Amino acid sequence: MSISLRLWFQLISILRKSGKGSQESGAVLLGRYNTSRVLRCISLEEFDPNCLTNGFISFHSDGYVKLWKYCKENNLVVLADVHTHPSSWTSQSTTDIRNPFVSTLGHVAIIVPNYALSRFQLKPGVGFYEYDGNFEWTTLPHNMIKFTVL
Repeated sequence: MSISLRLWFQLISILRKSGKGSQESGAVLLGRYNTSRVLRCISLEEFDPNCLTNGFISFHSDGYVKLWKYCKENNLVVLADVHTHPSSWTSQSTTDIRNPFVSTLGHVAIIVPNYALSRFQLKPGVGFYEYDGNFEWTTLPHNMIKFTVL
């Protein structure tokens, strides 16, 4: 997967603002079918305004409907989901493991530490995981995600 530095820092900003430094927040990374280049990052709240009302992410079915409609209208697919954790721990929680945002093989989940409070958060310290099906995940090395300058 590749993402421009500009878009990566936009993503971190979205997560930081959405979580307000005190709760988890999330976003989706979107691109074209059969590519690995991220073209857009959008807060989960854009599709489900109530997904953070409990202090954690609870994305509802109507949010998925809006997300899939947006993707269809813009010829995009979800390349990855991203969410924050409250501390520097970016391993998957049991909830993360048992509830993939998109349960298709190869889907990528990204976990950003410390509610994304670091404005210049780069790949070290961020968790990257690929869904293998049946609630099994592979930890991806940081070099699987490429930053580009676009």
